[in-house]
Amino acid sequence: GLFTRLMSIGVFMLATGILLGSGWLGTTCLDEWQIGVLGVAAGFTIFLTGGGRFALDAVLAKKAIGSKKWFQIFNSGTLPLKTGNLKKLVLIGSIGIFSLTLFTNQYFHGGVYGELHNLSVRPHVTITKAQLVNDELSFTVFRDEGADVYGSFLIGVQLLDKEGNILFERNQNELAKMAVSDITNDYVAKVKPGKHSLILPLGARAKLQFKDMDLMNLEGDFTLKLIDISGIEWKVEIK
Repeated sequence: GLFTRLMSIGVFMLATGILLGSGWLGTTCLDEWQIGVLGVAAGFTIFLTGGGRFALDAVLAKKAIGSKKWFQIFNSGTLPLKTGNLKKLVLIGSIGIFSLTLFTNQYFHGGVYGELHNLSVRPHVTITKAQLVNDELSFTVFRDEGADVYGSFLIGVQLLDKEGNILFERNQNELAKMAVSDITNDYVAKVKPGKHSLILPLGARAKLQFKDMDLMNLEGDFTLKLIDISGIEWKVEIK
């Protein structure tokens, strides 16, 4: 209850970040979406009302500092706005939050109209910076969607030519024994070898490196293919 309105701005901004940054997460419900929407609405409401009689702001308001305009803006008390302007602020803020709620629900889940979709149902991996240099194949994998309760289990890495012939391959047993030194993780969630595959947890991003003499002197355009244990495949072109 100290600097209540200032804290409410922090709550509003944090909730907005959660809502827009990870509102799709949640395997059984709209977890972060609910948290984000509630936080945005609550932050705006607290900004309008300020702290109650049991807040620390109420104690300070009884002192001379309580009559200061900056105190009323950042702490608690009646907002120094004309009644008409305050009504406009409430109306614009309410319409904005209502619109944000509908837009994000539709964007993340299709809950307003059309077919419902849930990005947490199946894993998705984004492949970037794929390149073949001399005897080394390297690329970055980012597990950006899918269930949060388990990882994507990578059981195959293949390099294909234009005709679809396999020029280089690593199967699940080889990926399970992949050296940690060939995996460069960016985040706390780490890509790592598992018992039967290479595990890609949700939110993990890492650069993978494979060295093999069979890669030497390969020229032309290639396709890099990753295979998940569920049968899902992800591909990217290497030119």
